[in-house]
Amino acid sequence: CGTGGVFLAVILIRTVILYIFTVLTMRIMGKRQIGELETSELVVTILISELVTLPMQDADYPLVYAFIPVFALVGMELLTSVSLMKSRLFRNFLSGSYSVIIADGKLNQQEMSRSQITIDELMEELRQKGALNIDEVKFCILETSGKISVILKKDCQSTALPAMIIVDGKLVKSNLVKAKMSRSQISGILKKYQVKSEKDVFFLSVCDGQVILIKKDQT
Repeated sequence: CGTGGVFLAVILIRTVILYIFTVLTMRIMGKRQIGELETSELVVTILISELVTLPMQDADYPLVYAFIPVFALVGMELLTSVSLMKSRLFRNFLSGSYSVIIADGKLNQQEMSRSQITIDELMEELRQKGALNIDEVKFCILETSGKISVILKKDCQSTALPAMIIVDGKLVKSNLVKAKMSRSQISGILKKYQVKSEKDVFFLSVCDGQVILIKKDQT
């Protein structure tokens, strides 16, 4: 009975230690809801849960065998997060880009097929957002998180989606083409807002001729 009690106490202590350790590692990775996890974050979360389960069930399994790989995974995730912030190319590769399923009441069947969304799934999403018919929808967008955003015609006067022209000091050439704008036009906008260079712009978007420009914070 004494041996059994000691064994249970050891299991309890190990479980508490692993619980605290797991919570701390998740805090290091940042605050996100489960539905908002990026692909890499979801993979790391699943692997961490598997790694801490082994020493929790087996008292003979050294805790360090769980700590080391978890630290390695968290380090990789932090490195990935920094890379996502610094490189738009890497961000597009890892997270992908959004897909416009419906634009001004017109269904894009090619995007539906590419995104593997059935018409039943789409109509269910539209009903949940207050639309009974496709022609009531101004924009329906499949976000990179996998969620579907629905903007109704009655709630939107824009004829197009905002085009992000500059993000974190870097010109997004593909969006420049979509917005049918030239570099000289962008230079004119920067001059109007008294900005010397694209590198000084944190965010610049254009929609229906309306410009939103946010300068980088001076550090």
